[in-house]
Amino acid sequence: MSSGDRPAGIPASAHGLWDRGAQTQQVRPGDLWVLSWDGVVVGLAMIAAAKNGFVLAWPVTLPGELAFSPGLVVEDSPLGVPVTVWPTRETGIGNHLLDRGLGRLLSPDRIPPISFALDDGEDPGLVFVSGSARDAANLDADRLMVDHWTELCFNTGGAEEGPFLDSEKVKQAGGNSRIVGEVLGLALPELRSLMDGVEPISAEQLTAVAERLGVDGDSIVGADPLAGVVIDIAQPSYKRDIVARTEATGIGEADIRRSTRREFALAARNDSDALRETKLRDAINRAGRGGT
Repeated sequence: MSSGDRPAGIPASAHGLWDRGAQTQQVRPGDLWVLSWDGVVVGLAMIAAAKNGFVLAWPVTLPGELAFSPGLVVEDSPLGVPVTVWPTRETGIGNHLLDRGLGRLLSPDRIPPISFALDDGEDPGLVFVSGSARDAANLDADRLMVDHWTELCFNTGGAEEGPFLDSEKVKQAGGNSRIVGEVLGLALPELRSLMDGVEPISAEQLTAVAERLGVDGDSIVGADPLAGVVIDIAQPSYKRDIVARTEATGIGEADIRRSTRREFALAARNDSDALRETKLRDAINRAGRGGT
């Protein structure tokens, strides 16, 4: 990220933190994070809860941005200015959007009581911003916020969408790679990618194979066998490598992530956990060779 991504609402004393992030980049509840996609900052959020592959996030806005109730003011922030948090706009977002952590905004033990208080119409312990989302002057801004965070929620990070042919289920149905190759007319590299679950199978291909084997299509497919790779490269520790690769290739982040998944699968097999990070970074560095 460049200094051009710095928002106008932070002081010069926070420019270094904004540009480089805090020392620790662990995904922890209560921490403030910059979100980005395709090399562009798309939001600021506090982590409300960390899950497997995604987080529950409270949107955060800075001074100078339009704010109103039910936004809550947090006077002390890592950026040295008061910020507004929006617990009632809590959104699930993929880890792939997490760019850099800025440090602690709220203690984790304060998060549930604030949520419960807002649900029950009680005092959350933070001051509400003046005005209301129902005010005519704020209606458009409120709708745009909801739309924007909904869009972030549905950003899948370029994950391949199945179904994926399951070679073991194909074998149980009386098939094999030779039969699949004959039915679909695929050359060996394309066939191998399909049988190994590197590439998803199309609806037309699945129908043809299922009819040849005399089975229902759902009985020979399964979940993405490389889902673990997708989850791993979504960790913030790989974000800079991926952004650098998008800049080097001119290819979008979603396509670089899909290409990384394929490159990892096609690399020499070695299941050692000690080498997994190296293999993932090598796959990122090869992603986008010759286009998407």
